[in-house]
Amino acid sequence: MKWLKSLTLVIAMLLAFAVAALAANQEELALTFAYWQTPFTLSMFWWLLAAFLIGLFFGLLNAVWMSIKYRLENRKLRQSLAQSNAEVERLRITSIQG
Repeated sequence: MKWLKSLTLVIAMLLAFAVAALAANQEELALTFAYWQTPFTLSMFWWLLAAFLIGLFFGLLNAVWMSIKYRLENRKLRQSLAQSNAEVERLRITSIQG
């Protein structure tokens, strides 16, 4: 039940932040990069939200990529460890018999 209260509080805070940001950033503007300018204007809130969402997407994509990379490496290391343990056990048995 405590997690539900925490979740409700976080959602309420995010909603309050979004409403405040939307209310404060209503100035229409076009982005300019060096000599190029966007052919349309949006409020600053939408530009910031788009930048945040793009960053969030690429951050999550990177996290998934690294997770897959580490899982594959972990799988290889576990196989190598299993082979090494089997070899040690085989050598232990031959040394006992010999």
